[in-house]
Amino acid sequence: MLDADFFRRWLTTAAAAVDREAERLTELDSPIGDADHGSNLQRGFTAVAATLEKEAPDTPGAVLTLAGRQLISTVGGASGPLYGTLLRRTGKALGDAAEVGAAEFADALRTGVDAVAALGGAAPGDKTMLDALVPAVDALPTSFAAARAAAHEGALATTPLQARKGRASYLGERSIGHQDPGPLRRPCCSRRWPRSRRGRGMSDNGKLVGIVLVSHSGPVAESVATLATGLAGGGTAPVAAAGGTEGGGLGTSSELIAAAAHRVDRGAGVAILVDLGSAVLTVKALIAEGDELPDGARLVDAPFVEGAVAAVVTASAGADIAAVEAAAREAYAYRKV
Repeated sequence: MLDADFFRRWLTTAAAAVDREAERLTELDSPIGDADHGSNLQRGFTAVAATLEKEAPDTPGAVLTLAGRQLISTVGGASGPLYGTLLRRTGKALGDAAEVGAAEFADALRTGVDAVAALGGAAPGDKTMLDALVPAVDALPTSFAAARAAAHEGALATTPLQARKGRASYLGERSIGHQDPGPLRRPCCSRRWPRSRRGRGMSDNGKLVGIVLVSHSGPVAESVATLATGLAGGGTAPVAAAGGTEGGGLGTSSELIAAAAHRVDRGAGVAILVDLGSAVLTVKALIAEGDELPDGARLVDAPFVEGAVAAVVTASAGADIAAVEAAAREAYAYRKV
């Protein structure tokens, strides 16, 4: 039977493993994510271990619920809500029992995994943590060793998959060949994707596509630029905001847009995203002039915020202008409900 002390030791061991593997998890995350997965989980599990030293819940369910709450409140990005939900829902499913059997734990963990799938809208095969979690839960009734082996195999099996959920999905086919960092694991075989490595959809001159964000409001343009760059993990693609008029009012300025485009031009093209219809006309007029914008500048039809994030993530990965445009346009398909 498994008691509260077992789960405290389990989580403390997990925290030590995350601390030990944080750098390698970040290496896995770098080519297809924000390059912060390891540090985020390290921060969260350090908080879990510290909390469990101070508090001593007396049931397995209470231990897991407390740990999940800590992860949600301390881990940045999507990992916090996902891992936190996994533990909290598992803990709640265990209830107030002082001890639980392996079969009961397996059933409760499946409840947690189902909650993660519902929260993220993902399924096995989408190149997410579920590709390791689902096989592990299926194997858990056999033994903990079988569950660990199944999780390991599931994690490795994400390498040839194309990501369909999460930040990696912005890269489309370029996510193929990289192991997903989501599942907690010890063995890691991927290496950092060097900037010089190129393939289909990658810039053939080693330069990065520039991104210009045009809004009728200067603060909105600046905020979206900051948001997109931040969500791209401080992406390396050059990004410039061109919002409002030169006097600081609402509207658009062809001079500000042209200046921003030239600032971010690195010779690989410039993707221009806009918020409203009149901004579309302003950019189209600049393009029609022929000599106002850098060569290769193009207007991208995409939702302003989601498209900006997708464009910056994709450009920062070294993609060419066509791939950046395609990633931004695909943001129209994102569903929020």
